[in-house]
Order: sequence, then C-alpha cells, then structure tokens
Amino acid sequence: TQAMKLAILLAILLATATPTPANAELALLAGGWSTHLSSGDYTETHKATLVEYKNYMAGTFTNSYGRETWVAGYGWQRQWGHWRGSLHAGVMRGYERCYGAGREGDNTKVCPMAYPALTYTRYRVQPQLGLLGEAVVFIVRMRVY
Repeated sequence: TQAMKLAILLAILLATATPTPANAELALLAGGWSTHLSSGDYTETHKATLVEYKNYMAGTFTNSYGRETWVAGYGWQRQWGHWRGSLHAGVMRGYERCYGAGREGDNTKVCPMAYPALTYTRYRVQPQLGLLGEAVVFIVRMRVY
C-alpha cells in the first residue's frame, strides 16, 4: 500500500540522518522495467521500492501479474573493478502460486526468491540488470552511504 511505502521511505530518511560505522552501506533501488524470457501478457513496469542495508534487502514491487509483492532477502556480492555481481536469496509474498499465475481469487503465497544481478558501481546512481524468475529487470540503485 502507499502508506507502507511512505513508512519505508521515512525510515530510510531517518537512518541516513544518524551516524554510521565506516563499513556500513545503505542503498535505495527504484523503478524496475522488465522484459520476459517467455511470451505472455505480463506487467513490465514494476514500481519497485527496495532498500539494501549491508547484505540485506527488503521492499515492494508490482509483480509480472500486476499484484503488489513484498520481498526480503540476504545477499552475497563480489566486486570486479566498477562491476558488482550479487545474489540475494530470500522470500517474497504476492504471487498466487510460486511458479505461474495461479487462478483468479487464489490467496497469495510466500515463495522462495533468488535474484542474481550485475551493477555498474562507478557512480552514486547505478544501473542494475537482474533476473527474477523469467523477467530480466533493469532497476536504478542509488548508494546513500
């Protein structure tokens, strides 16, 4: 919901106003545009609002079937020059079935999530390409600190 997204953004703003250890990292991810590897009538604009703090990631997006989805995960990363490869694994809630669209009216399920991504990190605002299920996703990552 809109109120939850506002609460997340407010928490982020408060977090950036407090002192942080030298090794901490906070990043915001927004947008989310995709193309799908399979054919179908999919949503390709995802309205993502995500937060990364150290190795953790959480947030919300509109999934490929047009439903609001919440995600939380833990990530691993490796840096090569200005390129960062990462993999976040966790759970997401908002799909009717973990694989596929399901039937209209089905309850949402808690499903496993794996999100490999490649990010160009030279600048504070960073383009990222990731893969979520059958969707190749472009998202904008902004390093806060």
